[in-house]
Amino acid sequence: MSILLSALLWSTFPVVTILSFGTLAPLFSAGVSTLLAGAFFAAMLTWKHEWPLLLKRAAWRDILQTTLLIGVIFCGLMFIGLKHTSAGNGAILSLMEVFFSFVILGAITRHEPLLPRTMIGGACMVFGALLVLIPQGTGGWQSGDLLIIAATAFAPLGNRATQRARKIVTANVIMFVRSVVSGCFLLLLAWLFEPHPDADAFFSALTYLLLNGILLLGCSKILWVEGIHRIPITKAISIEAVTPLFTLLVAWLVLFETPSILQVTSLVPIAAGMWLLTKSPGASAKVLSTD
Repeated sequence: MSILLSALLWSTFPVVTILSFGTLAPLFSAGVSTLLAGAFFAAMLTWKHEWPLLLKRAAWRDILQTTLLIGVIFCGLMFIGLKHTSAGNGAILSLMEVFFSFVILGAITRHEPLLPRTMIGGACMVFGALLVLIPQGTGGWQSGDLLIIAATAFAPLGNRATQRARKIVTANVIMFVRSVVSGCFLLLLAWLFEPHPDADAFFSALTYLLLNGILLLGCSKILWVEGIHRIPITKAISIEAVTPLFTLLVAWLVLFETPSILQVTSLVPIAAGMWLLTKSPGASAKVLSTD
């Protein structure tokens, strides 16, 4: 249930993020939103008296790993990618995280079993993503689409590190460190490489930054961390695949983005791939690699 609630909240992320780009550059939006999430988790640590858990050094390595992979690389690429594509494309292509999770956690690290149907399901998802990537008109490729696909490749190992850290400390501890460290780093990159916004620009985007920081990078991520603490990452990612449907609806209502034929069509092979990847193996299913 926590994964499903997280997915429903996260479905609004592409829309809220794109709205913040009206006055802020992507990395500034990412950095400020992430630091606001850090303030939210600091309040949670205070409320639950969990500050002493920060001293548990056994969790530091995994927390720093998830901070780099998800807090900096994944979030940075997602924010920049959404600047150069639509909310619908961003949501659909984010499903490639399912594909990379099964490949990296199954085929490469062998953390979770890889079945024959997994390869077919992965191929279906790649085909669905390629439909979204087909250039529209004379505009050519959208660089944002490629950045979002690249972002999803870093998420599986980051989620695995989060899963390990959660066995030692709470979700609030993990997310506080991740948010503060990655938020500062993203703001540093923004300060070096993006045009500097004035105070009016920040205040104009404040509502969207607060929504991103507190509700999406805050509440939804607590639900996510607690979810993958209880069930396998691949299963959690698969449940979260309902996100694009809600994102397309919100984008249509708020941004007036009418879903394209290719976007709708892409959901068919992606849904088939999701079913194959998440279908419970039968008694006769042969595991290719379970070491």
